Amino acid sequence: MAGVAAPVKPSSRDNFSISTFISRLRSKRTRKSKTLPRAREIPITSPLPLVHPHHQPLLPNLGWTTVTFPQPAPHASSHDPSTSAPASSAPPDKHPIQAAYEDLFAASATFFSLPDTEKSKWKTRLGSEEGWSSIPGEKEFITLRTLAYTPDVLREPAKRFWDLMGEYMTTCLGRVEQNLSMDEGALSRFVGPCGTMQTEEEHRTATMVRLFRYEGWEEKVVAEAHADLGLLSFVVGRVPGLEVWGGDGQGWRAVEREYEGAGEACGTLLGGRMLERFSNGGVRAGGHRVVSYGAPEMKGEGEKRYRFSIVFVLRAHEEVLVDSEMLETGVTGKWERPVRGVTAGEVYAEIRGAHFNINTGVQERELQRRKLEAKKTGGGGK
Repeated sequence: MAGVAAPVKPSSRDNFSISTFISRLRSKRTRKSKTLPRAREIPITSPLPLVHPHHQPLLPNLGWTTVTFPQPAPHASSHDPSTSAPASSAPPDKHPIQAAYEDLFAASATFFSLPDTEKSKWKTRLGSEEGWSSIPGEKEFITLRTLAYTPDVLREPAKRFWDLMGEYMTTCLGRVEQNLSMDEGALSRFVGPCGTMQTEEEHRTATMVRLFRYEGWEEKVVAEAHADLGLLSFVVGRVPGLEVWGGDGQGWRAVEREYEGAGEACGTLLGGRMLERFSNGGVRAGGHRVVSYGAPEMKGEGEKRYRFSIVFVLRAHEEVLVDSEMLETGVTGKWERPVRGVTAGEVYAEIRGAHFNINTGVQERELQRRKLEAKKTGGGGK
């Protein structure tokens, strides 16, 4: 597909400053002829955890923001002169989420290094919604939904990462509720059992952890532009590649390159299409893509042939009933099409039916795309 193979040319935008970008975003609001295409301003009365204060406006405005993990100060090498006691030799503690995703990266590298005959024991099912799949020349990935269909090497780190992220995102939804003047639980009630990784297949939820290994270092787009379909997603990569849509006139922003340049341990929080629907546009669905910039600097670590990434996709628990009146406030406004008495699973199915799946093979993707385009224009499609 042309969109996947398109070369990525280096430019000055790849080294953008998020602080500068925020300043530009704010300045554009003061120009009536060039404001962001929003109907209203969302007040940040309850900041998101682990997000810098000046990055807080990004999620409602653009559908993405940074998640920065605090790094402890290095310990003294031998003796602290201000005290009579020797300095501690214990290593500094990392934030639990950072420690969890680093352990999961190590486990995923072990899994992906296995022969295909071994990985195929966990072959994909439910479309691309569970299990291992490979798209030659592009990527391979494994989608985890329960411990029952998770390889042994991934079970413990995946469970720990999932449960920590579920707790974090439940908190984030609670903060979004407050910023949108919703009642407590209006959004966070959709998490339910999705906040923890379930053990048995019969308890499978809509939420998932997806581990990627992207192939090669050619300069190209390896995952074309899209927005996730759920409530919130968290993305972290070992090699920069994630780019986010900067909005009106800003183009693609190489957000992971900014993390690397600042020497920070960061991930990216993305709003999904379901959160955009439930917030009546108060929080946007964050457009993003994944690119390869070419061979990275090795830094003495040996040859790196792949970009590994982890995505946690929080979707609404399918059984929860949706009532748009519970989600309407003076900030969000009225829903154009009120909803009552339908499940979150039914709402998700409607959203999914309007978008193609970027994690299927190239030919299947093109077929889905053509069918959707034909549907929009009123024609048939095969």
